[in-house]
Amino acid sequence: MAETRETKAESGSLPGADPAAGGGLGESGNGRGGWIVPYAWLMIRFRWLVILVCLAAAAGFASGGQFLGFSTDYRVFFSKENPQLNAFEAMQQVYTKDDNILFVLQPKDGEVFTERTLRAVQDLTERSWQLPYSRRVDSITNFQHSYAEGDDLTVEDLVPQRGDLTPERIAAIRAVALSEPLLVDRLISPDGRTTGVNVTLTLPGESEAEVPTAMAAAREIIAAFEAANPEITMA
Repeated sequence: MAETRETKAESGSLPGADPAAGGGLGESGNGRGGWIVPYAWLMIRFRWLVILVCLAAAAGFASGGQFLGFSTDYRVFFSKENPQLNAFEAMQQVYTKDDNILFVLQPKDGEVFTERTLRAVQDLTERSWQLPYSRRVDSITNFQHSYAEGDDLTVEDLVPQRGDLTPERIAAIRAVALSEPLLVDRLISPDGRTTGVNVTLTLPGESEAEVPTAMAAAREIIAAFEAANPEITMA
């Protein structure tokens, strides 16, 4: 009886058992997960064929990479039949098609209306005309301020190009800017701590490189401005 039980106990792991049959390793081929051992045996048995198939598949998938690309056009998110997109394009054809770049400036001393900051804004305004496709540049310095002197009506830049900016002149500029509805909450914050230079662009729409080109030029302007004016935070 003892010999019979010993033989039965050892019969489950016979030397030289075929792994593909699921015996001798892991769970029974008829039990849960019984496919793992035959699968592993096949991978090892035909390993070179498996490697070649994987390499061929990887090469096939990689060849499709040439058709991948990036688009800066928001229209790719809409179908040609999208009613909102069609209405927007119709409006652009009737009126105008503009894009904008807004430079936001905040002096570290918390005051825009100083001679140094106003001159820096003036310089940035002039530089912004160099952006590709720029059509208009607006800032507090080139805002067209009009006032009457007797019978004459004078229209000029709010911040003059030449001459010293005396404290009295700066105070007058501040008073005009912070009371002008066309400037407040658009190009100057109500507290006079933050200002902006808005560049209007008219893109031809002939190439997807137009937006990246304009943005690259804008980043160059930002880098030059920050180097020349470290006391002003810019975005």
